[in-house]
Amino acid sequence: MTDQLGISRQGQGAPLTLIHGWGMNKAIFEPIMPWLQTDFMVTRIDLPGHGESIGVKSDDFEDQLCLLEKTLPASTLAGWSMGGLLAQQLALRWPEKFNKLVLFSYNPCFVQKPGWTCGVERSVFEEFARSLNKDWRATIQRFIGLQLHGLPQARDLIRQVTALLLRGGQPTRLALDFGLELLLEYDARADLGALNIPVMAILGARDKLVPPCLEQEIPLINPRIRVECLAQSAHAPFVSHAESVAELLRGFIKPPSTG
Repeated sequence: MTDQLGISRQGQGAPLTLIHGWGMNKAIFEPIMPWLQTDFMVTRIDLPGHGESIGVKSDDFEDQLCLLEKTLPASTLAGWSMGGLLAQQLALRWPEKFNKLVLFSYNPCFVQKPGWTCGVERSVFEEFARSLNKDWRATIQRFIGLQLHGLPQARDLIRQVTALLLRGGQPTRLALDFGLELLLEYDARADLGALNIPVMAILGARDKLVPPCLEQEIPLINPRIRVECLAQSAHAPFVSHAESVAELLRGFIKPPSTG
């Protein structure tokens, strides 16, 4: 075991950290990098058990948070899907270090439960867990397909994302199981409501994993959060609509001077 996370830094300007989601790695953000690197010093990190961090302990949430806080620079945090959960907790606990937060395709409670219908059915993630026992590659491929389902260019994007994942390195089974458990069980709605820093949520109206009804639900949880829903995007807006997402990030992180 090691505590050295795989990390890359690129660009110049305002500090921005990107945190990937379940089963992926930092390479997933490559499509948006040309749109970011002239305005931001971008840090990308492989979560424990993913990509270049496969030797890092990956089955303890508190340990992961402490390691990320120690490793990451002071910056705006941008977390995607499951990575949004980690980014949210980092910003909640260390707001003086991570003083702005962006949440891509993130649901504070991914699974439906009594009183919360704005999630997916529990059976979706339970089926992922069962299929991991048979063929992790096929499971990840199906997950990638769900992320991009319904887009006109879905076939090309699925090939692109699959290639990025394989180039960045496959995750460990322990990390996949741990991440699925987080997605199934963690309810971070109260923590989302407690955030008192600038937050922007970017959703996709065609997302099959994070229902677009969140556009109405998030302001009820925390009215201070800015919500943007891209009409033609699915679960990976920084892949399918990289230029639009980069423009939103610039406006949020580097607002024009009023002086």
